[in-house]
Amino acid sequence: MQIEVLPSTGSPRIPYLEDRLVIVIDVLRATSTIVTALANGCQAIIPVLTSEEAIEKRLTLPGSLLGGERDSLIIEGFDLGNSPFDYAPEKVGGRRVILTTSNGTRAIRDSIAAPMIWMASFINMHSIVLAIHREFEKGNRLKGIVVFCAGTEERFDLPDTLCAGMLIDSLGSKILLNDLGEAARMLYRSSEDHLTDRIRNSVHGKKLISLGFERDIEYCSTPNILPIVPVVQEGEIVWLTGE
Repeated sequence: MQIEVLPSTGSPRIPYLEDRLVIVIDVLRATSTIVTALANGCQAIIPVLTSEEAIEKRLTLPGSLLGGERDSLIIEGFDLGNSPFDYAPEKVGGRRVILTTSNGTRAIRDSIAAPMIWMASFINMHSIVLAIHREFEKGNRLKGIVVFCAGTEERFDLPDTLCAGMLIDSLGSKILLNDLGEAARMLYRSSEDHLTDRIRNSVHGKKLISLGFERDIEYCSTPNILPIVPVVQEGEIVWLTGE
């Protein structure tokens, strides 16, 4: 199994995606929030690039909610921010959420050429790994995996890279990696016993703490608490079923 890890949105080179499974990772916080929203009964999440696009999209989807952030804070006039704790069952159950974030939704849209796009985070890692093994055991047309770390403002992001490393480490030894994939695995192995502290002390982690979101960091760095595989289908992110 060939795995290529990309460092951030805005990567100067996007590989050929038409025969790859893309795994998008935005630990703090988009993919963690997407997993949580689906677990809490959200019908679907619709990723968009801008707040203007989100507002326009809601005109065609009565009853949907607007969610997202800019500079880690809720967008003025939106129903929800980008904290997983915003997406409680009583708010999102049975409803669609139109989501725009600084990095995560852009990474999703940049992956649109791929036949399969899934969302990964620490909180759903075990389910993602099992789903990958099932998919490749089918012997279908997929030639490998691209792990798309969303990054932070087009820069390397430690939490996303640690999560990519956990994914790679969990997939076993029969894999081929690019250099960033090798580095991610080494970084994860040196950090797995103190993940939360590493994430808390990252640039992104420190920023969220300064804004009062330390509880989000604790939650988003907890492995394997939700059995959800979010997948893009017809422009919407839904819970992968039928496995």
